[in-house]
Amino acid sequence: MRHLKMYRAIQMIHRSGSIRRAAQDLAVSPSALNRSVQAFEEELSFTVFQRTASGVELSEAGELLLNVIDRHLIEFGELQRQLGRLRDGETGELRVSVGSDLLAGQLSAAIADMETDHPGFSIEVRCEDGIDSLRRRQVDLALLTNPVTDDATEVVHAQSIKLVAWKSEGQNAVPSGLWDLAQTRVLLPPEGTGSRVALIHLLRRNRLELNAVSSQPASQAVDYLGHPDRIVFFPEIILPNSVRRGQFIRLPWDLGEVQLCVLRSARVPMTRAAQLFLTSLQLRLVEMTSD
Repeated sequence: MRHLKMYRAIQMIHRSGSIRRAAQDLAVSPSALNRSVQAFEEELSFTVFQRTASGVELSEAGELLLNVIDRHLIEFGELQRQLGRLRDGETGELRVSVGSDLLAGQLSAAIADMETDHPGFSIEVRCEDGIDSLRRRQVDLALLTNPVTDDATEVVHAQSIKLVAWKSEGQNAVPSGLWDLAQTRVLLPPEGTGSRVALIHLLRRNRLELNAVSSQPASQAVDYLGHPDRIVFFPEIILPNSVRRGQFIRLPWDLGEVQLCVLRSARVPMTRAAQLFLTSLQLRLVEMTSD
């Protein structure tokens, strides 16, 4: 910071052509400013200003130095503006990983909200069914169902989410219970997700083996339901509001719940961007699950 003050003083001396006038603008004594300039010249081992009868003017070396000073102060000013926007939450970087049984519907909408509310943010989203990226500090937050954690991770939000089944329109009658699915093709979340494990346990408890199972990420569930007589099992938050209200038939079955957890590295402070996203996500989830 000492050199920044000197750089600005050199600019002002050059513009005014006088150490005395520059000292008045800087609210310091002319003798103190002159001593600072001389000390700076000794540090550089060349003369910045040539003293004349009417004041001072830049030496040839001083002209070269002023070019560097001007660029430096412009760049530093831009850095200060960027840091100010970062401090105020106007810019930043958000990196999240989301389980393949969750990356759709409400979570996609929460990410879109972040883009709208904070247009200066850079946002990176990974689809990952584990905490490897979080361990390697490649993401700030990981969103998973029923995750396996360790001492290096911390749960910053946990919420129970219902597992539900939807049926698309078609010729077949609406099944009255799980047993009616024995000969029906159903879509389950991908292997390795907490939702898939919970659903498999549910089927085993009911001693039910499905005849034909497909497995796709949550992002494909709506397209899958676009075909007739399809049934999908997923956490309730994976369908957007536009299709949650009657476009597909939600089957009235109690399939249990999964725990949606937001994780962060226990050894790394949460970034401003991550805090803003977490707050927005919490509000959206509370609103959605209280419908």
